Amino acid sequence: MGMIVGVIILVLGFFIFNSNGIKKISPWEKQANELLLDWVGLFLEADRFTEGYRAPISARTFAYISLAAYEVGMPTMKQTHQSLAMQYGLKIPSYPISGDYNLSAALNVTFKSLLDRYFVTAPVFIKNKINQLYENKRHLLSKQFNHELIDKSESFGLEIANMVYNYSASDTIGHMAFLQIYDLNYKIPRGHGKWIPSEEHPLPPLLPYWGKVRPFVIDVSKLHSKPLPEYKYDASSIFYTDALEVMTVSSPLTSENKWIAEFWSDDHQGLTFAPSSRWISITNQIINLEMPETAIVLETYLKVSLALADAGIVCWNSKYIYNLERPENYIKKVLDPDWKPLFPSPNFPAYPSGHSTFGAAAAEVLTQLYGQDYKMKDMSHASRDEFNGKPRSFNSFYEMAFENAFSRIYLGVHFRTDCEEGLVLGFQVGKKISALNLRSKDFSIK
Repeated sequence: MGMIVGVIILVLGFFIFNSNGIKKISPWEKQANELLLDWVGLFLEADRFTEGYRAPISARTFAYISLAAYEVGMPTMKQTHQSLAMQYGLKIPSYPISGDYNLSAALNVTFKSLLDRYFVTAPVFIKNKINQLYENKRHLLSKQFNHELIDKSESFGLEIANMVYNYSASDTIGHMAFLQIYDLNYKIPRGHGKWIPSEEHPLPPLLPYWGKVRPFVIDVSKLHSKPLPEYKYDASSIFYTDALEVMTVSSPLTSENKWIAEFWSDDHQGLTFAPSSRWISITNQIINLEMPETAIVLETYLKVSLALADAGIVCWNSKYIYNLERPENYIKKVLDPDWKPLFPSPNFPAYPSGHSTFGAAAAEVLTQLYGQDYKMKDMSHASRDEFNGKPRSFNSFYEMAFENAFSRIYLGVHFRTDCEEGLVLGFQVGKKISALNLRSKDFSIK
């Protein structure tokens, strides 16, 4: 008899909890989750094709959208989660009463409103997709719920969207930065080992003042990369060792290393989304696999996006403090004047690596939320044939972060020093964001 009861409990446990101990969801939550997945998927497409969307800007934009979505979710999760409204000076309107609010309808209009405004430079086909997704979701909801309920819910969602957007606008450096990603009046520091625009791709420095953008959690004055060692062009220098490594692994790249380099590149507007958004793609895959409670979905998007946004700010702040040249410049001066990286070097200083910082920050947050041994196959570029986007399998988010970081060596655009410091910086950001206490309920299994 006891064995039968035990089997029943195990079977029930299978249906109630997923692999990470997070409760399985109700039909209305499944509907909300699927709506969120569709909207975030469209964000990734808009990010890929919209002029001016580079990694720090993409991260910041998604953070404000995620903050709005999280606050829109509060009427349904106020028993389990805490609002961040007071922390950011947002005067949230009174929550709708239970039974008089449809979360999916509110989220639907929130995403549409914010994507319309943040992606004003998007191609027409992206703008059409935003309108179509909103209308399609609203049409489906109208078949299930009365128009009065949908209208009231949309009114609340739109009010939150406007409030968060106005808060975004009060950060004059970051807001609408996609309209002007270069400052032609910026004076590029000159000197020994300093970054200068590539002769082959002479673009101005990207977002030189991004370190002054308002962060969400991190105190930028207290978190930046450690000072660089003396920059020398002889064999006693760490930079000589690092440059030799970059040149050696590329002469030639093994098929495995070339796959890794291309798999994580995410540097090409119109071809891929931004490097920060790669981790939003990874997050979407996790949510699609796990389908946790909607409160956990909103918390996940929020924490990942805050980590990415603040990682971009602290990383770019350090980049323009040290203004370190790229390995390409070092190698051509010292080792081989004809050497070239697999892809062109980005148009901003090398130290620390942005990819490494973004990846470590997101990986730390995802590890805290979904576990240290979370196994997954990254399908971000599974359907691409312009480069080797064949899915790769990983045993943890940390493993992903490290491979992402050191892929930049194989690509030829970063010293190992850049990647290691980016990881250090990103993990610190991720730990700060993970420490945000958003929950008023313990979701773990007792």
